[in-house]
Amino acid sequence: MSDARSVKSDTLRAEATMRALADTKGMDAPEQAKFWLEGIAAKMHRGPRRDTWTSARDRAAEFAGIEVSMAKRIWQRWEDMKDVSGSALVKLMIAYERICETNERAADSYRAERLGSGTKNAETYQEPRTSRMGMGHAQN
Repeated sequence: MSDARSVKSDTLRAEATMRALADTKGMDAPEQAKFWLEGIAAKMHRGPRRDTWTSARDRAAEFAGIEVSMAKRIWQRWEDMKDVSGSALVKLMIAYERICETNERAADSYRAERLGSGTKNAETYQEPRTSRMGMGHAQN
């Protein structure tokens, strides 16, 4: 009996460990698919002068491994959709998770570099000292 109670309490307190699920908590499937597709497309977008959102969406679909036609359908008609195919939804979720993990790893690396090198530079930096000061010793 105690085993059942501990398992029940564990499942009640369990939280979504995947960033993709935590970001879309409470959304229905089409809204989740749109959110993940837009997130991936935003990462794939090359800037307003060199790229369009349509081509970024197509690259996001290829990155996620779904059909471009399915990505277009989600992009344009997600509000009218009742459901999204399970395979497309899972592939978008996994691709979004990979994007988030890559971003978090880069942020952690930057943070470690910033904190680690900041103390190193502070310890080794020595300001050059001049023995001659004043107008009479100015060098041209």
